[in-house]
Amino acid sequence: MIGRALGDRRGVILVSLTALTATLVVSFFTDANFVGTTMLLPWIALFAFEAGAALGLAVATASFVVFLFSPALGNIDITWAFVIGRFASFALIAGGVGIAGARLRRSEGRNRRLVEGLPLVMYTEDERGLTYISPQIEPLLGYSAEDWLSLPGLWRQVLHPEDRDRVLTEYEQAAAARTDFECTYRLVRPDSRAVWVRDSAAYVTVGRRSYRQGFIVDVTEQRRSEAEAERNATLMRGLIDGTVDGIALTDRTGRIAIANQPMLRFAEELGFPRGGLMHERLLATSPAIVDRERFEERMRQLAAAPDVESSDEFELRDSERVFQGFTKPVLGGDGTYLGRVWTLREVTEIRNVDRIKDALVATVSHELRTPLTSIIGYLELLGSGEPLSEEDARFAEIVRRNAGRLQRMVEELLFLSRVDVGGLELDVDQVDVVDLARAALGSADPAAAAKRITLEYAGPETLRAKADGDRLGQVFDNLISNAIKFTPERGSVKVSLATEEGALVASVSDNGVGIPEAEQPRLFERFFRSPATRDVPGTGLGLTIVRAIVQAHGGTIECSSGSDGTTFTFTLPVAAGAAAPPVAA
Repeated sequence: MIGRALGDRRGVILVSLTALTATLVVSFFTDANFVGTTMLLPWIALFAFEAGAALGLAVATASFVVFLFSPALGNIDITWAFVIGRFASFALIAGGVGIAGARLRRSEGRNRRLVEGLPLVMYTEDERGLTYISPQIEPLLGYSAEDWLSLPGLWRQVLHPEDRDRVLTEYEQAAAARTDFECTYRLVRPDSRAVWVRDSAAYVTVGRRSYRQGFIVDVTEQRRSEAEAERNATLMRGLIDGTVDGIALTDRTGRIAIANQPMLRFAEELGFPRGGLMHERLLATSPAIVDRERFEERMRQLAAAPDVESSDEFELRDSERVFQGFTKPVLGGDGTYLGRVWTLREVTEIRNVDRIKDALVATVSHELRTPLTSIIGYLELLGSGEPLSEEDARFAEIVRRNAGRLQRMVEELLFLSRVDVGGLELDVDQVDVVDLARAALGSADPAAAAKRITLEYAGPETLRAKADGDRLGQVFDNLISNAIKFTPERGSVKVSLATEEGALVASVSDNGVGIPEAEQPRLFERFFRSPATRDVPGTGLGLTIVRAIVQAHGGTIECSSGSDGTTFTFTLPVAAGAAAPPVAA
């Protein structure tokens, strides 16, 4: 209990009063003459220690001398009992004061080091102004603690001009109401640099004394980061709002987190519901979609498998507007699913242009077909009568060759037009795919011989499948012709056939220079020609026709290419029955 009492200032006073009372009692019962004004001297020593250790020690020494020898002035005998009693009384008081003072000084030192070690500025103030401010204020604002305590108006002077009225109004309102004050504002250093701070103060009442205790924290970097984040958010919003496509970001459950202005406009025009998950809103528009069943199936797939990509095109029934929709999952650094990006693009004008172009191509092709047939027919008659001169025969051959090339181009255009209008009609029957592949190799032999290219076949001796023989032969012709065109002299072209899990697998490989990876996704586009093949004759329609024929048979086709050559592989369903063992031609 005594230890706790010596831990604060009230404890010091209590111990001192106790010691003084004990001294008075002992002196009174020993000799009433011992009681006098000198008994106040230890009390004086107590207050001297409050002013400082050195002053307290000097006053205590002087007080003890007076306290010990003053009775002699009153003709009082100084006995050993008197000396020991007075010395014990004074020692008790001095010991209490010294121990308590040391503890107080240690406690205050620890508290001060704690306050001055914090990454913030502590302060206290009352009605007269600041009464304490920690030294961290100097490195923060460039003014020392002494400046703040000696210059009462310094805080108002260093307030940033743009913040001064606002901060003073809030501060005066808090002071008048005796409530807490919290505000973020700027203070200006002597070097004119502004520092953002957060000032928080609480109003404290202890007995009759009231004061405000607070702290100041530097938030300049935080404000700078917030400003940068706000700026980046504004730029990002401007970026996505400035795109033509509608863009939306949904969370893991499908709730819309971000939607740009084009997406909001599309949602209003297409009649999206205002609530619900993204795929639910899209699904609500299915009655207006031309291919409703396919659209609904896609929405159900996206709801069941949110981590897959998709790309679709759909048309509105009444307005004939055409849209492309793209979706892609957003994954975290550890591969966890975070959400999905939805992109909506209107391609109505593009499709209208495509329709006009297709109609024009079909019309022109039909109109060219008849005169081309006549030209080629009359070219065949040249020389049937009188023999042509060598120069005339050469000219006629050039015309015949180019007329045939033009005729093949017209036939390709008409073929694609028929595919676009009503799909490709197939005359399906049991055919031997090996015979079709060998026939295509035989037709390509003259072109291969001109470049000294080796033609190879690897596969079974017979392999029957349900297919349109003419169209499947056209697939082999186009793939082999392309391979010969893009294979250097003395190269090789190989056709392989096999069956895998009930499907025909056919491939045409070459050892040419290969196709750049960036161009491979566009190989099957109409009229696409690689810049590296501009000097090679062709229309850019061969692979488009190949894909159309393969897909019409229910098959698939893909390309793999590298520095060692290119391979086109397509799969088709085969007829029942086992194939013969593969042999090399």
